[in-house]
Formats: sequence, C-alpha cells, structure tokens
Amino acid sequence: MRFALRTTPTRRLARSAGAVAALALGASLMAAPQSYAANSPTIAELLQRCGSADVCKFHPQSYTAYTGPAHVIGTPAYNCAHEINPSTVSWSDTTSATNTVGVSIEASMEFWKVYKVSVEASYSHSWTTSHTDTDTKTVNIRPGYKGWLERGTAKQKAKGWYEFHFGKRYYGHYIWYINNYQAAAWDGDHPNNGYVTMKDRPMTSAERAAHHC
Repeated sequence: MRFALRTTPTRRLARSAGAVAALALGASLMAAPQSYAANSPTIAELLQRCGSADVCKFHPQSYTAYTGPAHVIGTPAYNCAHEINPSTVSWSDTTSATNTVGVSIEASMEFWKVYKVSVEASYSHSWTTSHTDTDTKTVNIRPGYKGWLERGTAKQKAKGWYEFHFGKRYYGHYIWYINNYQAAAWDGDHPNNGYVTMKDRPMTSAERAAHHC
C-alpha cells in the first residue's frame, strides 16, 4: 500500500532589520541554473564561499515530508515453471541529498552544515547527506511472469534562502542572497511515508528465450 503524502505547515522567518537595510549594497541570485554576467558570481561560487564569508546563514521558510518517486530495487526474477514460484529478492538502496541548484552535497561542505543546523533547529528533524537501506523480501511470481520490487523512499525537503556577508566587496557587493534554495534527503523521522511493493507482468518472448522458458 502506498502511503499518502504528509505535509507540515509552512513556517516563515522574517529577515533581520540589518539585512533589509543592507539591500542597497547587496544583490540576489535566484536558485536556478542560469547564465551569469562577469560581474556576478555563480550560485556554486557563493555556496563555496560559505566557510570564508563573514556571515553565511540559511533561513528556512518551508518543510515537507513526502514519498519519493517509485524506482526499481533489487534484481528482477523470472518464473518459467508452471506453478507460482516464491523467489527471494535482496536489495540495497541509497538515498543521497540533492538540491535545486545542481551543486553536489557532501557532509564536509560548510554550506550544507549551515543548512543542516538551521533546518534541524527549525523543524526538529534530522538530516543526512546519504543513507542506505538493505532488506530481503520473498515475492510470489506467477507462471510465465517477471516480478520485481519497487520502492518509494521516505523523503523530506526544506526550502529557504541563503545570506552572505563579506568584509570586502565580492563581485561589487558586500552582501549576497541565494533565493529559493531547496534541498531534499532521506527522512528517517517519517518512515511510514516510504513503501516497498511487488510488481509483475507477463514475460516477453525475448525474456522467455533469454531465460530458456
């Protein structure tokens, strides 16, 4: 059974008066792939400066727990017999953290540490860059059928904006913002949002030949 998605209420944080006052000397980047002029940093460049900037903050605005898209796990099994055939399928599935700006995420990256601490404090849910689940399941495959397992992973995502302050002008500004930044990762706090289910269908003629049916 696929579990219904569950969404928590959106929570918003107001920008500080100091940040608003600094807008005259600041600039903003939308968190989406795009072309940049020579006088504007890329989002990746800004994120990489998180550890060296005078201020690097993430301001969460919304959180959602949900079910990730269905995907095949384990190795499909084929039943060439004339009776239902119980087959054991072992699987391992890794869920890695991703974001909407196309920048790879590693636990050691300062911008991820800032994101993680802020989001965990705001929504009281743990975050990790990578998580692996393993299990073994017995599936009953009908005669002449191919059977496989599909999984929808329990996931979570949080959206907000980054704020950067520099002691010297960086690309002409002391303050930069990355708006609409969103990251998603495995959700161990809402396991019921995930599922594993069996699927099957009749084998094709090519599959029958390949498995000597």
